[in-house]
Amino acid sequence: MKSRLLTLSILLTLFASAAVAQSDKGSYYLGGSLFVSHDGRAGTTTRYSFQTGYTDYTVDNLTNIQLSPEFGYFLSKKWSIGIQPIYSRSAGTETSAFYSYTTPANNYVSSDTYHIDVIGLAVNVRYYCMLTDRIGIFPQFSLSSENNIKDFGNGELTLAASPNIVFFATKKLGINMGFGNITYATDYHFNNGYFNMGFNNSIAFGLNYYWGRK
Repeated sequence: MKSRLLTLSILLTLFASAAVAQSDKGSYYLGGSLFVSHDGRAGTTTRYSFQTGYTDYTVDNLTNIQLSPEFGYFLSKKWSIGIQPIYSRSAGTETSAFYSYTTPANNYVSSDTYHIDVIGLAVNVRYYCMLTDRIGIFPQFSLSSENNIKDFGNGELTLAASPNIVFFATKKLGINMGFGNITYATDYHFNNGYFNMGFNNSIAFGLNYYWGRK
């Protein structure tokens, strides 16, 4: 599946070289996207060891929701820049299981649900390549900052790029689909950075209304 999506992205990029965008400089768009993912099986387990035993801490049954309205402005026929406020919620189940080295009667398992609410702001740059009057692609490059609502010093600064497909149901209403991304993020609290790339690990849909599109 991953190789198929990558091949599709490459082919669309090649075909787009002869395409002409349909939005003029000075036009703009208003819209947004909704991202939802859920995995009831996969999770992460961390083991903490003590003199008397060890605890396995597991986070699973993960759900992620992100709502992102956006306002964009066309700098030219193909290039646009957008401002995007972000709200997201991550939820799951956390389980602590303690195992004693010497006294099995002290073993216990506790489980609880949790959620984390995050707000942020992103600046997005798009390059539109129309394949037909209705179908096109655009790579999107973004810089975003997101922070935990309850602990605002806890957050991330992220650079990302993602391939997207746009279908114009009408001349002015566009339906976007993005799949996968390449990201580099660094957190504010520990200054740790990490890199991630995947083309089959997520999918996002959005609607945009374009003023000035011909």
